Amino acid sequence: MTGWNKTSLAALLIAIGLITPAVTFVGLHSVTPFDGARFQPGEVVLSPNGLLVTPLEERSDGLLRGDEVIAVEGRGMESWARALFEVGAPRPRWQVGQTIVYTVVRGDQQKDIQIKLTNYPLNIILANEWGTILFAVVSQFVATFVFLRRPNDSAARALLFWASGILSATTWSLGLQISDVIGGIGFWLYKATSFGSYMVFWSAGLHFALIFPNAHPFVLRHSWIIRAVYVTPFVVYPLYLAAIFPTAINTLDWLGRWGVGETALAAVYLALIMIMAVGNYSANHDPLSRQKIRWVVFAAVLSGGGSLLVWILPSLILGYSIISTNFLGLLVLPFPLTIAIAIMRHRLFDIDVVLNRTLVYGTLTASTIGIYIFIVGYIGTLFQDQDRSLLAFLATGLVAVIFQPLRERLQRGINRLMYGERDDPYAVLSRLGQRLEATLAPEAVLPTIVETVAQALKLSCAAIALKEENGFKIVAVSPAQPSASVTPIQTQSAAGEILPLIYQGEVVGQFIFSPRAPGESFTVAERHLLEDIAHQAGVAVHAVRLTADLQRSRERLVTAREEERRRLRRDLHDGLGPHLASQSFKLEAARDSIRHNPDKTEALLTDLISKTQNTISDVRRLVYALRPPALDELGLIAAVREHAAQCELNGVRITVAAPDQLPSLPAAVEVATYRIVQEALTNVMRHAQAQTCAVSIELKKGTLNLQISDDGIGLSRDHHRGVGLNSMRERAEELGGQCVIEPAPKGGTRVKAELPLR
Repeated sequence: MTGWNKTSLAALLIAIGLITPAVTFVGLHSVTPFDGARFQPGEVVLSPNGLLVTPLEERSDGLLRGDEVIAVEGRGMESWARALFEVGAPRPRWQVGQTIVYTVVRGDQQKDIQIKLTNYPLNIILANEWGTILFAVVSQFVATFVFLRRPNDSAARALLFWASGILSATTWSLGLQISDVIGGIGFWLYKATSFGSYMVFWSAGLHFALIFPNAHPFVLRHSWIIRAVYVTPFVVYPLYLAAIFPTAINTLDWLGRWGVGETALAAVYLALIMIMAVGNYSANHDPLSRQKIRWVVFAAVLSGGGSLLVWILPSLILGYSIISTNFLGLLVLPFPLTIAIAIMRHRLFDIDVVLNRTLVYGTLTASTIGIYIFIVGYIGTLFQDQDRSLLAFLATGLVAVIFQPLRERLQRGINRLMYGERDDPYAVLSRLGQRLEATLAPEAVLPTIVETVAQALKLSCAAIALKEENGFKIVAVSPAQPSASVTPIQTQSAAGEILPLIYQGEVVGQFIFSPRAPGESFTVAERHLLEDIAHQAGVAVHAVRLTADLQRSRERLVTAREEERRRLRRDLHDGLGPHLASQSFKLEAARDSIRHNPDKTEALLTDLISKTQNTISDVRRLVYALRPPALDELGLIAAVREHAAQCELNGVRITVAAPDQLPSLPAAVEVATYRIVQEALTNVMRHAQAQTCAVSIELKKGTLNLQISDDGIGLSRDHHRGVGLNSMRERAEELGGQCVIEPAPKGGTRVKAELPLR
């Protein structure tokens, strides 16, 4: 056996050992004569006076339900009960066809009944108790399959013990009979399975909950916990039996109380299993691990909690259960199925598909049966004189008519529950549009998009990343995990996909999304819907970027304004102010010396004239920094021509094509145009190595179009935008225009700017 070790083989032998007593019990019953009755599973059957029996079929000359057998062949049941603890006590050997006398209490009367023994009706009992037996068989099949696939997985071994324990404990569903108490062997085989194997079932379940999908930290620190889980029931239960023995009326009364201890232990272990399952799920933050145990936790809460409320607790409190054993079997049946799916996780069992089809056709079947029963049963009682066959025909016709529409409606509803609104793309886009209309803050637009898409399609993750100079940065994620620190590459490697967000042919961002479950792929319809959303999101991302750029531009304008004010204050306070104060002092000195020392006065005035000229230069410098004086002295076109003529002194021939006269332009447009021309010509002089350069200015449809082209070496591939190039672009964007620096068609570089005049 490849991949098997000693631990795996030992686990297999233990599982076989658990099942062996149950097989022996069934084999013993198949050769033991049957008296027609048994002890009903889930009910109190032992009293201080005798045993309560339930016949498989009641006959007037045989046993009836509720009969209390107090003696067999003249020997009281208390005597037979004490004989169970006597090694070597004589036992009768009855044969099929033999007649035995039972003394029973029926109502208030005691009577002897002649019982003719027959063959053990195993097939009838199996048919009556199919629910719990089905659960045990399915559990064993699933656990064995998982164990054979992963024999070295401790969770798979615990699952095998769990299933083998419950399969062995199905002797409880078959039930004891009078001959088991009298014969002795059947009784002890029954207790070995209904208690011993049953407790292994609960212990293995808790073992599984402690280590699946990852071992609990407490278990890792204290390995003895697992051993204690298995040993505890077999220590506590004998102590319980010893504690109640002195208070028992007789042996029958003592045996009758054994079941209370078994049920109490089962309740405690079941509660611990549910607590550990939910605790492991809550404490596990790994998405893949949570996905593995999600359905197991759901099944544990549904099946375990249901059986605790409607079976175990009523048995402890009321002395009987409130549901049948078959319903109990169906209630806990989802548990082994979900465990197998969670462990294997190889997509051989698609939980979404299985659950989807189960919900659709289960609900559809229940609905059609309910409609049929309502028409034939309830309406039939209102029209008792009518032909029932006609009602049945009408019911069948109605079911046939509504079957397909009902199935489609159920399919849409369950698809929406499991997959979101993938089948209704218009609803998704409409909801997205409504939420965006209600979104006032620009910073909430992108989070609204990813949140709406993730909720509508039930995606595990949706995110939008904006394009930056050095890559992409995630700015909106839904849900909160993974955090915004996750990069697109990491998201894509974690079974995620990326769609580009495009606006006017330019990639402005990325739309990142992950499916509902690891390993799941998107359908064609889902992909088309996501692509449509990405197209719409591209426009939104562009708008958000423009808003962000505008905000940053405003911040830069405010900062630049305040910096300019600070510079002016510094120049006026630290430069012009002291100069004027010094001149004032010299004027006073000249006034004082003008009469008695003319030479000194002349020297002071000469120095004062020089200082005043310097001060005037400083004032002009400050004024020029605020606005180029050439614009006011010459006008825009003449100022550009004059600056171009100065640049020609460096050996570059520059031509200026512009109207002779321009209408009155906004001051900001004049300054931006002049500064862009200055910066562009400066770059031509310094870097272009050009022979000629052409400057073009024209007005067109409320826009000033500016172009500066040279025949130089052009832009290098690895060039980086410096302060000058960025300042040209920023000056244009501040006015709501744009500035593009690109290679010229015939070589060199071209600067194109469009400045709106409004």
